[in-house]
Amino acid sequence: MVPVTVQRALGLAAQRHAHRVAVRHGDTTLTFAELDHRAAAVAQGLIRAGVTRGDRVAVMLPNCADYIVIAMACAKAALCMVPVNYRFTGAELRRQVDDCGAKVLISDQGFRQQVADAEFPETMRIVHDRVALERMVAQASADWQAPQAREDDLFYLGYTSGTTGKPKGAMITQRNRALAYHYWALEFGIGSQDVGLHCGPFHHTAPFTFTLTQLFMGGQVVVLDSFDAEAASVAIARHGVTWSFMVPFMLERVLETTLDRDSAPTLRMLISGASPLSTRTKTRVLDRFPGVSLHDFYGATEAGVVTNLRPEDQLTKTRCVGVPIAEIEVQIRDEQGHTITEHDVIGDIWLRGPTLFAGYFNDPVKSAEVSDGPWCTLGDVGHLDQDGYLYLVDRRKDVIKSGGVNIYPIEIEEVILREQGVRECAVTGLPDERWGEATTAFLVLQDAANQELVHRHVQELCQSSLADYKRPKAFRFLSALPRNANGKVLKRELRQIA
Repeated sequence: MVPVTVQRALGLAAQRHAHRVAVRHGDTTLTFAELDHRAAAVAQGLIRAGVTRGDRVAVMLPNCADYIVIAMACAKAALCMVPVNYRFTGAELRRQVDDCGAKVLISDQGFRQQVADAEFPETMRIVHDRVALERMVAQASADWQAPQAREDDLFYLGYTSGTTGKPKGAMITQRNRALAYHYWALEFGIGSQDVGLHCGPFHHTAPFTFTLTQLFMGGQVVVLDSFDAEAASVAIARHGVTWSFMVPFMLERVLETTLDRDSAPTLRMLISGASPLSTRTKTRVLDRFPGVSLHDFYGATEAGVVTNLRPEDQLTKTRCVGVPIAEIEVQIRDEQGHTITEHDVIGDIWLRGPTLFAGYFNDPVKSAEVSDGPWCTLGDVGHLDQDGYLYLVDRRKDVIKSGGVNIYPIEIEEVILREQGVRECAVTGLPDERWGEATTAFLVLQDAANQELVHRHVQELCQSSLADYKRPKAFRFLSALPRNANGKVLKRELRQIA
């Protein structure tokens, strides 16, 4: 039987599109043939460094062409890549590397201090910079034969973003991710003539998997070091970008630039996900880019894309994340684990499908907690309507328990964001002797000088739109919300601020 693997999927793409441009990053341009050749050379270098099938290779780099090369090298050599957040301190880096048991760390000159602070043992092989990587490439043999990857070989460990606690390494197999490329290309209509802009950090699952999906289909990827709204706008116009994945925070910043339909004539699709897309932002995107298809998906490191709200549904389904994509099933269950068959009843979201992860690395207890046979839950709460569309209510850990009732922050945030003077908003519960938790809204204003006026308008909105028990007990004003590298608000830090 022909295996379904990342190794085979990306290898065939390189053969079929050998002379086409695959990657643009700054002044670097690689064809598919050059990308594949370099990946084979790096794979050999890793093997010479002493790693064998299944060993973990940690990667702490900013977005760059070689990030893609290293991923393909790991797929070729049946190694497991472990993306590491380049914002980590030395202690955080050491903790993740110890957790995954990586034998090699590929890093960059700019992160030497963090690597030094990690105090790795002498047995740890560290590739410190591009010069060391080039030495690996220079020693490669053109006659090298890659071992055949198996479907159950781990392709990477996707460490969860940790917005609610200690990150965990989700085990993603070669089969899992190769199937994701098929399903994502099918769902979003990604093809060989497309040019995708990728500006989210590659150590997060969605930006990097969308990048490899485009390469799997034979199209071109334009990579930015990191997200910058002006740089993204320039890249879209300069390189004929046809689509891009951007989290809501990125879309909001792009809307603050002059980019529009006229300056981006090739743009045909925008994909949002990773955090809730507010109705206000959605409306502004549709108004600014008429004729551009907008998708809003629900997914996770452990599952990839689960559901997608397609362009034709954007104006008819409010605060909805769409229907399950190919081969994915969704159930809503109560707190006792019983399936809820009624429509519009809130419960825990459970998933089943071939792109779900294989459990958490070295954590069978946590893996068992979120699993029920082939079904899995990721701690999110939602409901299904009569048409089978999923509505994401909140994360179970973010639900506020105040005065004996459950309060869902997303609903309150949606109301507050109707006030144009509010730039950003996050709602969470803070400990309170009387209520258990007191609903608290953290606001970032368009103009801090208008704080008193905006505060009054927001209170009036909440008064007219929310039941009394849902209304924030307090408002806090900040210059910015704490976010991780992928734009998700870190509510645990808000609780610490308060």
